Amino acid sequence: MGAILGTALSLMLTVGGAAVAAEGGPGAAQHYLAGHVLLGVGIGLLIATILRAGARILLARRTSPAHETTALPPEADPATVTVLPIRSTVPMPMRGRHAA
Repeated sequence: MGAILGTALSLMLTVGGAAVAAEGGPGAAQHYLAGHVLLGVGIGLLIATILRAGARILLARRTSPAHETTALPPEADPATVTVLPIRSTVPMPMRGRHAA
């Protein structure tokens, strides 16, 4: 959506700037300068939009299967698992009101 709006804005500024720059009449120098400023901004936005779209296409492109290498995991050796014996806990003597 941003690319569409950016392209529409740049084209609108470019066409508007060209129309203002081509306009003749009284005060033509001011209109001429304003038209060329709008024309330059519009063309600059259009170029930026095209570059951004091109960069997105290049970054989103997948690599070819010939360049992909898959590394297989090494074979797993069977491991011996040992379990430690469970120690019994020594009960603490209860004193005071907890002993009842």
